[in-house]
Amino acid sequence: MKPRAYSYLRMSTDIQLQGHSRQRQLEASKAYAEEHGLELADDAQLEDIGISAFKGANLKNGALGQFLAAVKAGTVERGSYLLVESFDRLSREEILTAHTLFLGIVQSGINLVTLIDKRLYTAKTTGLVDMITSLVIMERAHEESKTKSVRVGAAWKSKRVKAAEGLPMTARCPAWLRLNSDRRVYEIIPERVEIVRQIFADSAAGIGMYSIAARLNKAGVSAFVGKNGWHQSYLAKILKNRAVIGEFQPHVKVDGKRIPEGDSIPGYFPAIVSEEAFFQAQHSKSQRRVSGSGRKGPGYTNLFTNVARCAYCHSTMAFENKGVGTRGGTYLVCGDAQRGRGCEATRWRYQDFEASFLAFVQELDLESIVNANDDTEKRKKLEDELSALHGEISSVTELMEKTYALLSAGGPPEFVAGKLNDLIERQSSLRERLSEKEAEQRDFAARDSRFYVSREEIKELVKKLQMPASDELYRLRAQIASRLKVLVETLLIAPLGARPAMQKSIAKLQQMTVSADDVIAHMQQMAEHPDQSRRYFAVGFREATVRIVFPSYGDPLRFEQQVVAGQTANEGKVKSFDLVHSSGQRTPLLSQEVD
Repeated sequence: MKPRAYSYLRMSTDIQLQGHSRQRQLEASKAYAEEHGLELADDAQLEDIGISAFKGANLKNGALGQFLAAVKAGTVERGSYLLVESFDRLSREEILTAHTLFLGIVQSGINLVTLIDKRLYTAKTTGLVDMITSLVIMERAHEESKTKSVRVGAAWKSKRVKAAEGLPMTARCPAWLRLNSDRRVYEIIPERVEIVRQIFADSAAGIGMYSIAARLNKAGVSAFVGKNGWHQSYLAKILKNRAVIGEFQPHVKVDGKRIPEGDSIPGYFPAIVSEEAFFQAQHSKSQRRVSGSGRKGPGYTNLFTNVARCAYCHSTMAFENKGVGTRGGTYLVCGDAQRGRGCEATRWRYQDFEASFLAFVQELDLESIVNANDDTEKRKKLEDELSALHGEISSVTELMEKTYALLSAGGPPEFVAGKLNDLIERQSSLRERLSEKEAEQRDFAARDSRFYVSREEIKELVKKLQMPASDELYRLRAQIASRLKVLVETLLIAPLGARPAMQKSIAKLQQMTVSADDVIAHMQQMAEHPDQSRRYFAVGFREATVRIVFPSYGDPLRFEQQVVAGQTANEGKVKSFDLVHSSGQRTPLLSQEVD
């Protein structure tokens, strides 16, 4: 049988691949195999394309390393041939490291051939001249790479200095930009910039990447990369790319990994979205990651996904579609009850619940989303600023985590420490601004207590949001869902009122060894009262206010009563509890100072 030959090709850049380097190495391997009666099988071709040998990346992570592992395991037989163009294809490391690799190959029984001079190196025949020849070639290869590395590094440092002055380092740039004809500035591609701006607007409005990709593909919008349309992964890269706000972060390769080098360069690229819009999108994206993401239906069917919970067992309220017909429709039901895990299985028709929530939870400020006027625009601007600050704080926190990771990976301690100090100061400043804006929002809410002027206005707003699915409706509902995730801490739904909770308390009392007959009898009497079975929902907001709503059974746009608890004065140190009647009259129940 003919000895088996393995052809090893290595090129450190794709430019070499586009030229004739690969073809030249392949042809030389085939010619040598034919001339010396070797079997060069297609599956025996080893390639490291775009991998440098200067620091041994081809040995650590490439095909050469895999080949040597196979030799050690005995998968590659002794007496096989390894064909390389020259020694510099194997290694460009320092001479001792490179020569150790060379000796390891031939001593393992592999015949090494350098095609450029057709020299054969084997464990039995390699003599002093061969050793000296290999050492000279390896030393020359290392010095060439070292010199090239120094020159390239110096050239890139020079380019970075110019980049700080606004001159492009390279023609490579984000997909919505291009280098102009005189190669001195980047210019925008208008139609692509509009697409990117819309992606950020949609994300800030609470629309997830799955839905954005689906809508772009449905509209026939050509993707920036590839021919297979838009993908969530590519949209995620756009949304976190600070090039949209004009920043450029230089990188260097350390052990084959790209790591940031120095500070980012602001104003390097033309900014196509504002910093506020960028951080709004980051905040909205992080909220979806916490509260759940994925398909929401053609009209964003459930506004309360991963927000609403059962008041009795605190499991997630499931959205249930029972189809068409007299008993059909969509409902909210306790997830545990739905799975037969012991909780109350009473359902609340989704459309009715949503209508009551939108109509009576005035903290949502539904009108500022559906309609626009001066006051609602001010409120919207304030909420946008808050969202942007939340997003920027999240971004700084993420940068801090990456900086810690850089230190763990062996980054320069002085640079990392300086970077961390800058980020900590920036985080502290952002949190101060956030506190100021939150206080401003509370003041604004206290001044502007106006809600809907009439029940008819409520009907119109709810009607708009419960119309058949459309792109505009999806956008509006996504904005509402996004605002809910920002405002609401807890949403508890009690389709059977307070009775189930009272019955649980009675059962616990009955199990006690101490006699509590009088208390149990009183609680049983209270549990039988019709008021205890009135369904309700309770909303706890992040700024520590609470609203409990008891909607009317026959009309979801009417309520029987509400209980509102909120911080009212002295910088939030006085908490008030008010009862709101169906007539709109407000009765103070309690006012107390809280620490």
